[in-house]
Amino acid sequence: MEETLLDRIKYLAKEKELSLSQIEKDANLAKTSIYTWKNKTPNAKNLEKVANILDTNTDYLLGRSNDPSPIDEEDDPSMFFRIDMRNVPEEDRDEFKAQLKLLKDFAFKQIEEARKEQEKEDKDKK
Repeated sequence: MEETLLDRIKYLAKEKELSLSQIEKDANLAKTSIYTWKNKTPNAKNLEKVANILDTNTDYLLGRSNDPSPIDEEDDPSMFFRIDMRNVPEEDRDEFKAQLKLLKDFAFKQIEEARKEQEKEDKDKK
């Protein structure tokens, strides 16, 4: 049986010794909101609030990933590029992210070098 959004929230809440009502309170949600998510998908903003409280990511809560680790947007190039990772096989995701990080770093290096070259040209014109 596949875990539901509610199952995953309950599991993480138990691990963090939080009640669902405490999570709802901390997320400024109405009472029993989380229970309604058993049959209804929450809006992205509310789901993100709950994910942050539980120190996880929304993909884990929605069952798109089995990795409950929070996503650090600074270090996760899939977030930087806004790539839908659902189509990348689980076993290839780390390598895919590493390649994206290299691409991002290369792009920033190119931009920095172009900026320095432009500054040099501007200085030489004066």
